[in-house]
Amino acid sequence: MDFLAAMARERLEEVRGGERRVSTSELRRRAEAAEPPRSFGDAVRRPADAPLRVIAEVKRSSPSAGALREPYDPAGLGAAYEEAGASAISVLTEPSRFGGAVEDVTRVRERVRVPILLKDFVVHERQIFEARAHGADAALLIVALLSAVQLRDYVSLMRDIGLTPLIEILERREVDVALEVEEAVIGVNNRDLRTLAMRRGFAESILPLIPADRVRVGESGYGTRADLEALERSGADAALVGESLLRAASPGEALRALLGVEPDREGRLRT
Repeated sequence: MDFLAAMARERLEEVRGGERRVSTSELRRRAEAAEPPRSFGDAVRRPADAPLRVIAEVKRSSPSAGALREPYDPAGLGAAYEEAGASAISVLTEPSRFGGAVEDVTRVRERVRVPILLKDFVVHERQIFEARAHGADAALLIVALLSAVQLRDYVSLMRDIGLTPLIEILERREVDVALEVEEAVIGVNNRDLRTLAMRRGFAESILPLIPADRVRVGESGYGTRADLEALERSGADAALVGESLLRAASPGEALRALLGVEPDREGRLRT
């Protein structure tokens, strides 16, 4: 079964149903009236000789891993991640398979100062307006999920309302498509979303094909300091990390360990 295709069908049906509750034009009005966005691209861009940035993810569950954290407190997790050194927070909002909600973005926004990425399977313009209306600063667009026209139109809409696009690549042949989106952050997913299989090192093989002036992100499967060091050597600016943190007794402490941050004798954090 093609998981990505199934998600596209499900999300399109669910999102269209929302028109009966709130019109798309009203969502756009709310998006345009939202507080100014924070710069996601600036937050996750790694200066020369600086350590890899981390986008820490909050999500309740996933089809590949099942339930990840109960009770689930997205705002508390986001605050713990920020305190531990996350450069941005990813909030997974898909409701049916991941147990998320777009309202989780608002909850996290109220607790953190770093930018927020909304992660969903975006297949309709309503989701873009909803993201900004609830306080997201960036949103995920998956190349394999969209036609060339949709990708162009959605990026244009996002820029109109101040959202930064994170363009996600699942296959090498999608690199050129992603590069056509000027100034977008580009992510490479180690997980094949069609089969949910994990491809270790896939992002590290693709990211060197992306020019260094673009913000480059490795996604999925990072759980150790060695994983991040390998990703850093590939030229990445940031890693998107979720499940390894969410399974830890203390997600904040797990993030500090991943970043190589330890307390000194006086309890102050050092790298």
